[in-house]
Amino acid sequence: MNATMPAPTVRDATPDDIPQAATLLTEAFLIAPVSQWLVTDIDARVTTFRTLFTLELEHALDAGATVHIAGPLSAVAIWYHREQPVPSGQVTVHQRRMLLAAGIWQHRVAALDTLLERHRPQTPHHYLAYLGVTPWLQGRGIGSALLCHQHRLLDTAAEPAYLEATTPRNRGLYQRQGYVATEPILLPDGPSMWPMWRAPRRGDDRPAPQ
Repeated sequence: MNATMPAPTVRDATPDDIPQAATLLTEAFLIAPVSQWLVTDIDARVTTFRTLFTLELEHALDAGATVHIAGPLSAVAIWYHREQPVPSGQVTVHQRRMLLAAGIWQHRVAALDTLLERHRPQTPHHYLAYLGVTPWLQGRGIGSALLCHQHRLLDTAAEPAYLEATTPRNRGLYQRQGYVATEPILLPDGPSMWPMWRAPRRGDDRPAPQ
């Protein structure tokens, strides 16, 4: 964390946060390689992503997932507790809503879901579905602060975490937080993603915020 910038406060999201949080996540992921692969037209991407992130946030809060907000809504993290693996081939109501909202891009969304689900671990874990920081605030340690907040809780409970890094830069950030990458997932005619696993740590082993 930058010495001149205090660590941001972290709180649980509420339904009132959804509109602004959906916009933040849209902006944070707008030009990421995977996002460009999902929705090739940038104008359609803005509209589609705002709808998809709204649905994701509504679902996460309704399902009792962990949704953290940093500072005055400068970053958002969505964590799901996966106690049991999702049955292979099963499409949930939430996934159907997401596919419908994706419109003409739903074949890409479905392909991504299938690939990611195939690589997710069967062991119970906490899954970081999304971590987004307001673009002009990136690189200031806000994302690391959100990670450290959740990791302290997971380490206390001795529970592991899992995610997919979408860029080499993000992979490096997560490696500094104790995640270990496995073989990349290659999207059809698209970019790579890196599955990453973090075993719980003891107090002496926990990294400081960057």
